[in-house]
Amino acid sequence: MIMKVWKKRTAALLTIALTTIAISACGGNSGNNEADPAAASEGSKEPILIGMSTEATGDNAMNSVNLYQGVQIAVEQVNANGGIDGRPVELVVRDTEQNPTRGISIIRDFGQKEKVLAAIGGFHSTVMLAQSPVLLEEKFAFMVATSNVPASVESGMPWTFGVRMNANITAQYAIKFIKEHFGTDKIAVLHENGGYGKGAAAAMTLALEAQGLKPVAVETFDNAKDKDMTAQVNRAKEAGAEVVYLFGQGAANGYVMQAMDKLGWKVPIVGENGMANKGAQEVGGALAEGTYAIQTANFNVEQTREPAKKFLEDFTAKFGHIPTTFASAAQGYDGAMMLFQAIDKAELSGDLKKDRAAIRDTLESGLGAYSGVIRDWEQPFTADNHDAVDVNSYLMCVWKDGKLVISEQQ
Repeated sequence: MIMKVWKKRTAALLTIALTTIAISACGGNSGNNEADPAAASEGSKEPILIGMSTEATGDNAMNSVNLYQGVQIAVEQVNANGGIDGRPVELVVRDTEQNPTRGISIIRDFGQKEKVLAAIGGFHSTVMLAQSPVLLEEKFAFMVATSNVPASVESGMPWTFGVRMNANITAQYAIKFIKEHFGTDKIAVLHENGGYGKGAAAAMTLALEAQGLKPVAVETFDNAKDKDMTAQVNRAKEAGAEVVYLFGQGAANGYVMQAMDKLGWKVPIVGENGMANKGAQEVGGALAEGTYAIQTANFNVEQTREPAKKFLEDFTAKFGHIPTTFASAAQGYDGAMMLFQAIDKAELSGDLKKDRAAIRDTLESGLGAYSGVIRDWEQPFTADNHDAVDVNSYLMCVWKDGKLVISEQQ
């Protein structure tokens, strides 16, 4: 009952938050955004429109809120410093409702109706996979801030850039961590049946195969519906798994923990954003203690870097709390700031088509050094690599006394 009430309250707050963002970020304009950025001459005060495709409704809403809150902070900081070349940044926020078809329509609208210069988002991996090829046609840069699926940025996707935990890189990092600290390579993958979980399972399988290994078990579940994971967990146990690589979203991970406890099976659990979400801790309770979540930031500790200090100060001042999913907020912020730096360096001409191409080219080869919440980069992207986050960006975290803290083991 507590979880049902909590989810209803969260959904209501997110709906209010999205409405507030849409109104304040877009200056109260209608969705048509009749002002054409292409008509803005150099030095104009016309706003710079940035699309934001996110999930404000559905079972991922309580996770994706951190992404667009992080982007909000970036927008407010830039505008407080005079905007970009004297022009304010405005977000055009759209809710995909976790629907791939709607996600495609949003990209079309961004490209043709709202005429954004660039966009950010990509929390729900299944939606992001549907949106990625459409960006090839609409031709504007899109910053993928959380979706882990490699294909959304790799494989000939010139308009997408990632400040996310690429599942392939995450799997490599996880295997190294598991071998070093748990002394085993007997890994079972338990994952939700959407793009997020499938991407993680495929990546872990590929990473193990590169070492002449394979998962001892790969089990799937419906993140939104399944609450009894006993059968999946029992098969992983019977297969001899000594570590569970768990990729569900929030509460579903808690149900996996409950099934493991029911079977009297205690082995290490390693995941990433899904394990960092408080839903896993709310459902898992004491069972979540000692479980691991790979992140790119942690805000339960004192921040030692100036960009991170400023971000956390502004975030808590605006929202009254620290981010609830650390990586999503940090990646949203850094991804937005990289876009803004690229726009500033691209020296906009007022020709929308040319400016979109210039922003893409600047991201790829002319962005230069960037100091963010996650880390410092010499050059985040290259022509051969559109993923800024690598193994040097990862931070292993662990649940301890109800808080996600930095693990002593890295």
